[in-house]
Parts: sequence; structure tokens; C-alpha cells
Amino acid sequence: MIRLIDVTYYTHLEYDTPEQILHHHKESLGYIHYLKDRMQVQVIKHLNYEGVLEIDGTKISFLKSRNKFFHIPLKTHRYIKSQNPDIMIVQGLVFPVQLIFLKMLLGKQCHFLVQHHGETPFKGVKGLFQRLADYFIDGYLFTAAGNIHIWKQRSVIKQGKPDYEVLEAATHMTRQDKAKCQASLGINSTDTFLWVGRLEGNKDPITVLLGFEKYAKENPSTCLYMIYQETDLLAEVQSLIKGSHILSATVHLVGKVTKEELPTWFSAADFYLSGSHKEAAGFALIESMTCGCIPIVTDIPPFRKITNGYGLLYSPGNADDLYAALKKTKEISKENVSAAITRYAQQKLSFKSIAEDIYKIARDITRK
Repeated sequence: MIRLIDVTYYTHLEYDTPEQILHHHKESLGYIHYLKDRMQVQVIKHLNYEGVLEIDGTKISFLKSRNKFFHIPLKTHRYIKSQNPDIMIVQGLVFPVQLIFLKMLLGKQCHFLVQHHGETPFKGVKGLFQRLADYFIDGYLFTAAGNIHIWKQRSVIKQGKPDYEVLEAATHMTRQDKAKCQASLGINSTDTFLWVGRLEGNKDPITVLLGFEKYAKENPSTCLYMIYQETDLLAEVQSLIKGSHILSATVHLVGKVTKEELPTWFSAADFYLSGSHKEAAGFALIESMTCGCIPIVTDIPPFRKITNGYGLLYSPGNADDLYAALKKTKEISKENVSAAITRYAQQKLSFKSIAEDIYKIARDITRK
């Protein structure tokens, strides 16, 4: 049986109990349940606590460390060596020094995979170590192949190095009864659109509002609810809405809601809107599709991969293109498309799907 260790070098200095870090990482650890009968999987996390737990047949080790670029967690490496792993999954491409030392300690018999989490290549000395680490890595896991281009353009990842499309995480959310969710939230519009994201430049709420304004002018019974936490562009958003009688009548700034409340919002909405210019993955998109939302999102690599033809794409920053996509929603059967999206998400955007991908990659790499 293949022995796999999933290690996160980043130390959560703000956490001092296993429960805190396991809750924080639950969306990225859910795949392990579907591997336990086919692989021997262990997980290593760093925080202000040391100990070992066994959960659902998986050993999870908690160790202390530091968030320093050149810091080598010797205790962690000695423990990993004692477990004699066949495959290491290192979370993040920003720990090249630690990866190099661990590879040298474990030798050629252990294969290394690295999971991308949205980071971009370092410059200077740090970038040099990333390029050096590439020699010790057997493959890279990206949500979408398009996200690897900048790494190859800067020669951090060599041309021809294996890369695989694997989701970073999935969701534990489930679809709820739509009518009940709408009633509980007081939603009674003909078409309900939902935004979930930060009000900042990359998420581009301004373009979303400009495109939606054109659509709402022709469809006044529609509405857009905006859920957000960070508020960099809140003043601009409020000003745009206040200056438009159409947006004032159709856009509702909800603000922050709890994670536990999100399934109700996703299940109540008909469509999920995003204006992102770039993303590592798209957790809110995955959550929305799992709950049956029809996505209308930007045409960027991870969103193309995640939606896979389910939903509508438009050019980032292009309000006219968004308006054109919004008009197409009148041509579809919301109930049928929503049901198809839920089925697709359950099959392809799930923890089980992630586990299948990792198992196939691990099996192929260890056979080489």
C-alpha cells in the first residue's frame, strides 16, 4: 500500500489547539476519507501545539515550527523520515528550502508533489531556491493548467515537468430546499443573483454592477445580493448604487454572513456572479455550484476548469460582455440547469473526485 504524507509547512501561530487548525483546513482535508482504504495517508500541520490524533483512520501529527524562509523544521523532518513515505504532498510552492532538505533526507525512493495555492514566483534569492527545488519535484498540482504558465515563463518550473489539474479543496455544503431558503431570507424576485467575495480590485465588483445595471434595466423584477467581508471598494460600490435608480432598486448590500449561513444563500439564489481577474481556485464558486447556483463568472483558467461548460463565462473587466452573458440566462431552464449543475458538482467538484485524482497520480508516479 502506498504511503503518502500531506505536509503543510506554514505555521499557524494564532492556533494552539488541533481543533482550530482542523476546522480551518477541513475543506482541504476532506479528500483523505476517500483514500484511507487504498493508501496509508498521514497529515502534518504546524501550529503552537504538539501531539498526534487519529481521525477516521488517519494519523494527523501537530508540530511547532516557525514561518522563516530558511528555517528547517528538523523535528518534522526526522518524524517524516521515520514514517518512510513513498509520496510527499507539500502544500504550497513557497517552501523550496524545506522541500530541498527533506528530499535530500528521504532520497530518490520518495516522490514529491507540490500543491499550488495561488502564490506567484519569488524574485531574487528566493526565486533562485524555487528554481533549484524544481529539480527535486516530481509533479505539480494546479487547479487549472492555465495557472502554471507564469511559473514556466519565469523558468521556475522547467518545460516538460509533469503538472496535473487537481482541485485544492471541495466543500461540505449540501443543497437545501430552495423555496424554504428564499422564504427565510425574504427573497421573492423573479431571478436572484448572488455575489460572494471581497470588495476589492481583483474581484472587480464595479464591473459586475455596471453589467448588472444594464440587465436590470430590462428586467426590473430581478435582484442582486452582495455578501462580502473585506470592504476596500465599499465606498465606490455604495456611490455607484446610490447614483443609479436601477441599482438602488435591485441591489442589496448584505455584508458579512457566517459560513454556516452561506448554504441558505447559495440554495436560495438562481445565479452566482463573480468578476475575478485571477484566482488560484474558486471556493465560493464550488460551494455555489454544489448548492445549485448557475455560475456567471469570468473566463479565467480555474473558472473554466471548475464550470466545465456549466454556466456562462465573460471577459474579465468587460461590463458589456457580462451584460451579454446575463441576457442569455433568459434562454435557459433554470430548474433543469440547476439540477444538472448540482449533479456535476457532486461528481466532479467533490472530495471523492479529488481523492480519485490524487490516487491515480500517486499510482502512476510510484510505477515509474
